[in-house]
Amino acid sequence: MQLKPYEPDNLIFIDTEFTSLEPATGQILSLAMIKLTGEELYLELEYDGVVDPWVKRHILPTLTNPKVTVHEACRQIRDFLGPKMPFAVAYVDNYDSLYFVKMFGAGKLPFKWMTIDFSSILFANGINPTKLLATESGAKTFYKSLGIDVTKYQQHYALDDARMIRDVWLAIVKKGKM
Repeated sequence: MQLKPYEPDNLIFIDTEFTSLEPATGQILSLAMIKLTGEELYLELEYDGVVDPWVKRHILPTLTNPKVTVHEACRQIRDFLGPKMPFAVAYVDNYDSLYFVKMFGAGKLPFKWMTIDFSSILFANGINPTKLLATESGAKTFYKSLGIDVTKYQQHYALDDARMIRDVWLAIVKKGKM
C-alpha cells in the first residue's frame, strides 16, 4: 500500500515536552516545529510549577535556552506558521495536540485542528509503531533501514524529536513507501 498525503507540501512536524502525562495539570515545557523545507522553531516556556519525577530526570536537564511566556510562544508560533494553516504531524500526537489546545484555546490553533498521527501512518504501512518505542534495538534497526543516524538526535529533546519525525517522513517518501 502506498499512501499519498492530501497536502504533501502543507506540513509541519511538531513535538512537545511537558510537565506531566496528566492532561488536567500538565503544561508544555518546550516545543518544536519544523517545516518540510527544514525551517525550524524551538521554544522553551516559562514554568515554575510541579513536574513529574520522570520529567525532572529526563526533560528538565535538556532545557537550557531562555524561556518565553505562553503569550510570546503563541505569537512566535503564529509568526512562524503564517496564515497557511498547515497539517501538523507528530509521532503519537495525542499529548502534543492536547497541550497545544490548552496553550492556544479550543478552536484557536495556528494549524489544522486535525493533526496527523505518524504512528498510525507507520501502522498502515505495515510498520509496528510500538516497536519504535518499546525497544531501543527495534528503533535503531528501523532507523538504520531508512539510512538515519540516530546518534545525531537527543531523545526527549523536542527539537531533535521533531527533526527525527521529519527525517523519517522524508526517508519513507524517498523510498516510495508513502
